[in-house]
Amino acid sequence: MKRILTIKAEEGMVVAGDVYNESNHLVIPRGTVLTRDIIDRLKYYAVFDFYIEDDKPIKLASYNMDDLERHIFSEYKIESGGYFRRIKESEQFREFENMFQESVNNISDCINAVVTKSEEVNIDQLLSSVKKITDDFNPDVSLFDMIHCIEGYDDLTYVHSINVALISRVIGKWMGLSPEECDTLTICGLLHDIGKVMIPIEIITKPSRLSPTEYALIQTHTIHGYNLLEKIELDERIKLAALQHHERCDGKGYPNKLRYNEINQFSRIVAIADVYDAMTSNRIYRKGICPFEVISIFEENIDAYDPKVLFIFLEKIAQSYVNAEVILNGDLEGKIIMINKYALGRPGVLVGGAYVDLSRQDNMEITALM
Repeated sequence: MKRILTIKAEEGMVVAGDVYNESNHLVIPRGTVLTRDIIDRLKYYAVFDFYIEDDKPIKLASYNMDDLERHIFSEYKIESGGYFRRIKESEQFREFENMFQESVNNISDCINAVVTKSEEVNIDQLLSSVKKITDDFNPDVSLFDMIHCIEGYDDLTYVHSINVALISRVIGKWMGLSPEECDTLTICGLLHDIGKVMIPIEIITKPSRLSPTEYALIQTHTIHGYNLLEKIELDERIKLAALQHHERCDGKGYPNKLRYNEINQFSRIVAIADVYDAMTSNRIYRKGICPFEVISIFEENIDAYDPKVLFIFLEKIAQSYVNAEVILNGDLEGKIIMINKYALGRPGVLVGGAYVDLSRQDNMEITALM
């Protein structure tokens, strides 16, 4: 057994002990064979180092893709399967991308006006382009897939804010909120990270692990956001979303370590949308995580989120991929045929004519959509 830095981790290494994050949540169990997605997961949870077995790494089988194609997909930050590549090549995605660009321009202009000129928030301007996207595209998971394919923007804060607004709006519709409530929830998503404009850009975009000082500074964006919006005539839930979107129902969030009943409902919704987008979106330093792995991560940390909102959200996402073809670890290909209600991230899959219940197979998981 030896200790290694996460940045030195290689595919095929075997983990010698359970690995936990700073919040003492299990990230990966002992005996896990590292894959590219698992290494990305360790980096996402800011795991600095861990122990591996001394034996040589297990040689992992590659997917049916030659090295050149793998390199091209890596450059464009698309998952190993062709699922997201096909979306990016579609006419529907090109239409979506044009509308998305308009939304980026609108939110950029609005936030700059609020921060530099102390102007009022132009609610109609902010809502118009986002509502056009959800009106023109069905409010379902296909919208999330197109969000996953968005890339090429320099300022990811605006892109992330639009993604969170779109996801929050869809969650609101799934929960049966009124049109007026969905509009307010959309603005919550658009402005939830407004406080990040007060944080140095080199810290916001830093790909490596933040120092304790840098992490403490980033956490202040929630307070900065609330202070920026406090004196503006806005629905109080919008201001609270900026302040509370990193609070967790188990009391382990920030800035005030609030618990479930102390956190506004819209803040609890935005919190889920925020984390989902952060994990599934492509970044310069890592590719987005497969939706089923994200579902599993949420299920492992269920105490941190509003269970009613989370179950509706995760079940809708998982159910939408029934009949989807997937890649599993070990170079296996399969087709999702059934969702496990109590283990949404581990569905029933048809593999080579045999039914495999992933909820009963600890050594198998979905790594990509084909």
